[in-house]
Amino acid sequence: MSDFESDRLTVVVDSPALGKLRDDLLSGRTGRPELRQLRIDAERLSLVEAFDRLLTTEHNRIEEYPHQLQAALRVLREMRGRALLADEVGLGKTIEAALVMKEYLARGMVRTVLILTPPSLARQWQMELSEKFLEEIPLADRPGDWLRHDRVIGSLDTAKQARHAEKLLCRPWDLVIVDEAHRICNSKTLGWKLVDSLQRRYLLLLTATPVQNDLRELYNLITLLRPGQLGSYRTFRAQFVDPGDPRKPVNTPRLKQLLSECMVRNRRSQVAVKLPPRHARTYAAPLSPSERALYDRVAALSRGSHLRGSEAMRLLLLLQEACSSPEAVASTLRQLALKDERFVTLAAEAELVSECAKADSVVRIARDAGDRVLVFTEYRETQKRLAAHLEQAGIPAVLFHGGLSRGERFEAVRRFARHSPREAPVMVSTESGCEGQNLQFCNILVNYDLPWNPMRLEQRIGRLHRLGQERDVHVFNLAAADTIEADLLELLEKKIRMFELVVGEMDLILGLMADETSFEQAIARIWLEYEDPLDYRREMARLGDQVALARRRFEEVQETEMLLSRVFE
Repeated sequence: MSDFESDRLTVVVDSPALGKLRDDLLSGRTGRPELRQLRIDAERLSLVEAFDRLLTTEHNRIEEYPHQLQAALRVLREMRGRALLADEVGLGKTIEAALVMKEYLARGMVRTVLILTPPSLARQWQMELSEKFLEEIPLADRPGDWLRHDRVIGSLDTAKQARHAEKLLCRPWDLVIVDEAHRICNSKTLGWKLVDSLQRRYLLLLTATPVQNDLRELYNLITLLRPGQLGSYRTFRAQFVDPGDPRKPVNTPRLKQLLSECMVRNRRSQVAVKLPPRHARTYAAPLSPSERALYDRVAALSRGSHLRGSEAMRLLLLLQEACSSPEAVASTLRQLALKDERFVTLAAEAELVSECAKADSVVRIARDAGDRVLVFTEYRETQKRLAAHLEQAGIPAVLFHGGLSRGERFEAVRRFARHSPREAPVMVSTESGCEGQNLQFCNILVNYDLPWNPMRLEQRIGRLHRLGQERDVHVFNLAAADTIEADLLELLEKKIRMFELVVGEMDLILGLMADETSFEQAIARIWLEYEDPLDYRREMARLGDQVALARRRFEEVQETEMLLSRVFE
């Protein structure tokens, strides 16, 4: 018996044409093992409370929005746990999927759960399910992890590797959730084939862009959910695709009817949700002479095509720390000096640097704000230095980092939230500390240092600029002038226009880059391989052209989405 047939058990046993089978099942008059199990399933399902309401909302730590609750109920009642959640960016597809998962778990209809995400979002899923839904789900890193846990979160990129896929495919899954499902919209890819081959009872696909190039991508996603729902591709194309434009749907009333059976798409214009405007400003902080000398020494040490592997990564970390604070780079240099004499003198020089130009900028921003200010840094040593600098300026600061216990984290957020605006309180947080935290009561964010992965930068902004934020959000980006950090910020601002995007769109743009190398890896490669300033500038300009092209492709996708939206009007 197929997964789809077992899922439709309640329909089968109520069919008049199969009345005798139903009677035999309920009376136990059958010796076939599979039918005995069918009877057990039928009796269990008969005791499950109907999906006329959600049972678990009172136990979650979120403020659900009506469109999210309605989406979850539609998936449960009408789509029987197989759905494409295609809300526009920022409307909470993750919340909808988690609500469905919780309802199935509460009713005992789901035991095993597999969540597949892009690599950059796996940890975020784990944190949000823990903080918002009180579900502790481990991450899978090794092949055995897929079998070790009944509920697991993992990277799709990892899962589709042969040694991992082998483990995933040898067990059944009650519920499979695939985030950013547009990454598997091509039926020829390993990702699509993996999901298609999984033994799964329920399947949720999440994407804000079910169509990026043409309507075949939508067809492929629906086929994963309900094979045959749209007929063969030849039939689908003849009935629903404009011959002159493969992105443009025709016969939209019939297409809408078919899609409505397995697809939810809420648009910002249709729901009572509107994100406030976001404003971004850049501060280029000129380094003091001693800071500049330290940065130049580290830059010279970290550069060169001869560097490979772990040594290159270690020295690139020093370069990023040198853009953050003398304390951050000095801490790492001290550790390196214990094993390598090359770093002893440089570590001593770093400890003598007392100035910190960026910290002065934060003090000015906090004094001018007159309200709560959230400051993000990547490094604990920078966090400590900045907090001390603020305290010396008479500005109270709260530290927030991954080393705090749950109780300490709660207390830190409470202290930050309760201060009156005139005191201009500041929370200085590391990214690991703030993962999963929603701080909509604050509307001023300072990116003290810039991660080379734009997705992490977007996730920082998403802590404030999200559903529930009622005020304009102000983002201040600090960059050490004339450093690789300033070059990175220029790419993000001028080429991607990142700070104009809704949270969630950055990943879509990076996914449209022709080069499969990550943005972070591209920056590192250019720095390591091109020591000559002219060559370095040329290659950075070339990368800028690539991301600008990806931005234009994204805008084309948005136009395609507007064509598709006619189906849901």
